[in-house]
Amino acid sequence: MKTQCFKLSFGLLVSLVLACQPLYADSTPEFDEATIIDRLEQIEDPIFELKYNNIVGAYIRGYLYRREARKAELVTGRAVLYFPTIEALLAKYNMPQQLKYLPVVESALDPHAISPVGAEGLWQFMPGTAADYGLKVNDYVDERRDPHKSTEAAIHYLKKAYEKYGDWALALAAYNGGSGRVSRAIKRGRSKNFWKIRRYMPRETRNYVPAFIAATYLMEYYKSYDIQPVYPDLELQITEAIKVYDAISFYRIGQLTGLSIERIKTLNPAYKRDLIPNDPTGNFLVLPKRVMQAVKDYMEAKRPDHLADAFFDGSPVKALPPIPDQYHQTVYFVTQKESVTEIAERLKVSVHQLIAWNQLRTDTLSAGLELKVFYPKEIRRFKPMPRVPDLAQLPALPMPAALSLPDAYQPQLPAVPAYYVMRNRQRLLEFSNQFPAVPVHNIVEMNGATPDTKLRAGDVVKIPWELLSSVHPSE
Repeated sequence: MKTQCFKLSFGLLVSLVLACQPLYADSTPEFDEATIIDRLEQIEDPIFELKYNNIVGAYIRGYLYRREARKAELVTGRAVLYFPTIEALLAKYNMPQQLKYLPVVESALDPHAISPVGAEGLWQFMPGTAADYGLKVNDYVDERRDPHKSTEAAIHYLKKAYEKYGDWALALAAYNGGSGRVSRAIKRGRSKNFWKIRRYMPRETRNYVPAFIAATYLMEYYKSYDIQPVYPDLELQITEAIKVYDAISFYRIGQLTGLSIERIKTLNPAYKRDLIPNDPTGNFLVLPKRVMQAVKDYMEAKRPDHLADAFFDGSPVKALPPIPDQYHQTVYFVTQKESVTEIAERLKVSVHQLIAWNQLRTDTLSAGLELKVFYPKEIRRFKPMPRVPDLAQLPALPMPAALSLPDAYQPQLPAVPAYYVMRNRQRLLEFSNQFPAVPVHNIVEMNGATPDTKLRAGDVVKIPWELLSSVHPSE
């Protein structure tokens, strides 16, 4: 199921990488295997041996020297969108950070990616596997394309595979080819070393780990080559994600925020009908940070004591000024030797944003460097109609005196039983004695019981209403 998906999409990627002709050789440093091997060895805390062979070299050539370099520019640019989310979830589940390079192999970091057999999303889940890991695929939503939920599902898949094999190379092979094929290769090769048993795996699976190594090299060292990341605009970079539980349409979100429907769809690829459906477990909504507060205000205002929707008159979405006019550019002066991570935490931005905004080529910055930083000029708010004021407490009114009726007046009582809920254990005979005006046999017959029937607390007993006198049961 999952294996077939990867066989086609991954095989297509292999053919593209190996068949492409040189395109950037004149402007890119010469391909040097010794340098690549040395750099692979310098990558800190690898999850397995980043071994170099001809297949790894072919993939690296494809990314850096052939037409795949066009894709590399897009992939490195998309990292600013999706790596912060993936990194945060990997940290949450105590998983290696280098696993963030796996969707580079799977989908080129494109949540809209679809394989020929129907695998979709950053992590390329087939529908069956998606369902096994809690991802919904229906007429309204495809959570395989949700960066948050699909990443969590992939983490659970990889965690389970690693617990089974105790080796990340084998876990990645299982992610591609399925655990059955990996287990058979282990049995045939009598080893749990991927490099010793890879010949017993299908071609797409045996080449999957080399492809991951090449993707790791690309993302770690693209700055040393002529790869110019194609970064998305600031509206897609400076975003915020919240969970929403009630249904809301993209049209309403557009009215609240001034964003176009297309922009909302770009940021929320999981929703099929321009609508976030109702879900008690919550759905993720991603929007530019500068407008998210308006949606939060609206959600807060949707209560009985507010009239949030009365704010809207059915008019079309009003476009806001061009994106550059929505952001301030400020400067951060590096006063001492600091890491990009330290500065990002201080400025409350992501490392990938600082790299994108300043074309940084190193993780350690020297004093005196000026960094460009972007912030929204204004946080958009939503102001609904005023809250309905609480009514003043009404004074307690005395109960009216009982109406005096002529002695001859005889009310016509309905021929229906009254009901009494037992408070403690009693026999039916003992209970009936509390109603001296009602013959015992009438209560016994109405309840289909005997005088010795034992009643428990909570049992409901019928009493003939027409025979019930003004005498109340004793407490």
